[in-house]
Amino acid sequence: MSSGDAVEDKGGSALRRLIVAGVIIALAVWFILANTEEVGVKLWLVKVETPMWIMITVVFIAGWAVGALLRRRAARKRA
Repeated sequence: MSSGDAVEDKGGSALRRLIVAGVIIALAVWFILANTEEVGVKLWLVKVETPMWIMITVVFIAGWAVGALLRRRAARKRA
């Protein structure tokens, strides 16, 4: 395999990841917009009443942050 092929593989892989990320984000946004009613969430001692879209957004961002932290940790182990 030549170095040109390796560059194309990396570019193709990056493009696939970008497309998959875009699809996941689009589905998350669609799911958030479809769920707008109020929900109650109990956080140990406190019960919070908030629109479901806010709760879904918070959980989505938390999941993204955990994934980013784990990816950074794995990259440090490899280096």
